[in-house]
Amino acid sequence: MADDVILNESSVAMVVQSTALTYAAPSSGTDYIQVTSEAKPFSKNREAIERDTLSGTVETEATRVGIPEVSGSIPIELLASATAGSAPQNADVQLRAMLGGKKTEATKTATAATSTVITFASHSFTVGSCVKVLESGAHEIRPISAVTATTITFPFALDNGAPSSTVVVEAVTTYYSDTTSAVNLSCEWNVGNEIQQQITDLTPASMTLSGWEAGKPAALEFSYEGVGLERSNASQSYTPDFTADAEPPVALSACLWLNGSSTSYNELGLSIENELAPKPDACQANGKAGSPRIKKQKCSFNANVYADDTLLTTWDLYNDNNDISVFYYIYNPSATAGEFDEAIAFWMPQGRVTAHPFGEIEGFVSDEIVIQPHQSSGNDSIFISYV
Repeated sequence: MADDVILNESSVAMVVQSTALTYAAPSSGTDYIQVTSEAKPFSKNREAIERDTLSGTVETEATRVGIPEVSGSIPIELLASATAGSAPQNADVQLRAMLGGKKTEATKTATAATSTVITFASHSFTVGSCVKVLESGAHEIRPISAVTATTITFPFALDNGAPSSTVVVEAVTTYYSDTTSAVNLSCEWNVGNEIQQQITDLTPASMTLSGWEAGKPAALEFSYEGVGLERSNASQSYTPDFTADAEPPVALSACLWLNGSSTSYNELGLSIENELAPKPDACQANGKAGSPRIKKQKCSFNANVYADDTLLTTWDLYNDNNDISVFYYIYNPSATAGEFDEAIAFWMPQGRVTAHPFGEIEGFVSDEIVIQPHQSSGNDSIFISYV
């Protein structure tokens, strides 16, 4: 009797694919990513081409099949990294495929500081990264809006005022929109550790941040389109190693700033949609020359914010079609009051409010705000930082 295939014994590896139409296998346990139990194996669908002929019978002729379409999604927890300034395994290659841009910046010690400007002898921080200021008992994160050779500037002040003149600014890894640098992926999906799927030329079609609600952990889901999918009777190539990942933070002290003002809210969400361009090629067995390419990218942010009877700032921006910035972060607390580790921050420097209806949160009136981030100078519509 054949072995039963148990869903919870499945595993998934994601690997950057360097050559089109050529599967890239995992090389170690750290190529595997933690996915949630809602994950379903990728599927390959082929168009059935009917043949309508006159052959002396009403029976159908044997069908032919067209270009295979490979698709699927990978839901993951919004995990932090166990190492400061690094990204977790379950997100790194997927964000490199989704957004394209990635930069890693090292820890630096300041020589002077105000609530909005940190000065160093020299530094490598860049505009867009969200950095953590390690003031004793008063950790905070802010996005960088401007830099010089020796300074970084925040678009709005630290809540706790100026830190010490020799404060340390933590290392950070930041992902941003630069689709010319986006990578394509191969996937080893082991179904119940009994059936191995090898999937090639994957490009993300969307990424959705959901579940970010007061007192709860959040999740990310990436959907993909690909070219090839094969199955074999094989188990996982390596034992998954998830030691680089930390636990998922819970949305407590997970503040939201709109145009630099801290805002009371219950939940928020984010989606990024890639419009993909396929590469049909009649010379190829799969009918495609390689991965679909990203030809357009669109972001959308939403939050249910408690309505304020004294301020109509976001409503005025909506009416006047003016820009608004969005910043929020989430973290795992440490044993020291006012300090935290393993944080993830999101920064959208400019966007337009596209919807502003009233809603309801437990009987309180809310503003159901929808914001569409956009580019200003290029490669600057959204930044996701791990610190």
